[in-house]
Amino acid sequence: MGEIIEFFAHLLKVEYWPARWLCGIWTPFHGWLYILSSIGIGTAYFAIPVVMFQFVRKREDLPFVRIFWLFIAFILACGATHFMDALVFWYPAYRLSAVTLCCTALISWMALIGLWRVLPVAITLKSPAQLEAIIEARTLDLASSHFALKKANEDLDNYVYAASHNLKSPISNIEGLLGLLKEQAAEGQVPDAEIIDRINESVARVQSTITSLTDVVKMQKNPYEDTEWLQIEEMVSEIRIENESLFSRSGAVIQMQLSVNELFYSRNALKSTLYNLMTNAVKYASPDRRPEIWIRSYRDEKHIFLEVEDNGMGIDLTRHKDKMFALFKRLHTHVEGSGVGLYFTKQLVEKLGGRVEVESVPGQGSVFRVVFIT
Repeated sequence: MGEIIEFFAHLLKVEYWPARWLCGIWTPFHGWLYILSSIGIGTAYFAIPVVMFQFVRKREDLPFVRIFWLFIAFILACGATHFMDALVFWYPAYRLSAVTLCCTALISWMALIGLWRVLPVAITLKSPAQLEAIIEARTLDLASSHFALKKANEDLDNYVYAASHNLKSPISNIEGLLGLLKEQAAEGQVPDAEIIDRINESVARVQSTITSLTDVVKMQKNPYEDTEWLQIEEMVSEIRIENESLFSRSGAVIQMQLSVNELFYSRNALKSTLYNLMTNAVKYASPDRRPEIWIRSYRDEKHIFLEVEDNGMGIDLTRHKDKMFALFKRLHTHVEGSGVGLYFTKQLVEKLGGRVEVESVPGQGSVFRVVFIT
């Protein structure tokens, strides 16, 4: 303990050692090379923390700020040891030099321990290239969400317009017919059965429109919760059995050429698609010939194609191509229907990245081609 007290009491005394110039044989070149090099290193060590301080001060979001401060102290301490190396050539304060080295050692170990502790977290930090890739991916996600939201808003506008358009006529009709019933009641007459029947028909149209809109909303949420491997041939047979009276009454002939019979898809979506295309082929059959339906499937490297061809009335695509898949749009009013079948088909297929193509010649028939992504 006495040595320690004596050491610090005479910290700046230099009479116990000669100046470094006097220790050994120093040539002027050798000595000044050593001195100037030490001063150069020490000056650089003092300048580096100044730059780091400016960096830390201006970057408020900088991670691991304490590590930066430890390294600033460490570099300053290292610079001080080099200045002491130059100083002892004239002023041999070896006690002060020892204290400077001791402080540098302590700060060095503190910086090392601090760096070791933050290393696991620092390793997880993203590089600029990785951050750029993340930003790009999130930008694409945002653009996709924006597109989906825009499309949802457009669909909502279409639903509102279609609903108002399809509900306006039967509701107005009901109002008019109720007015007639009120007049008859005021005159003491028995309500006309025909008027009541017409009211019931209008109510049925309103109910049908509401049901169709409900189905559309359900389809928009998630139509693919029942995805599984399906047999196209079995699905066609199932639809024929469930609608036997329609196909038997029309005398429709159904032929299948299935190069691909298995499809990983939603059962409800595939059944709805085939049902709409097959029943439409019968509903809109030509009055001049027996309905014939050809169902084909084939594939390429990226797609599976499912075609439903008929020899029915056909569609004038130059006039109706942009309208035929619209909600509640009917191209032939002489056949009973809701006007949502083709809309359903297109929406269901496009939700999984597929598409629906159509080729048609008026008076000859149509080919509806559903393209699935594999």
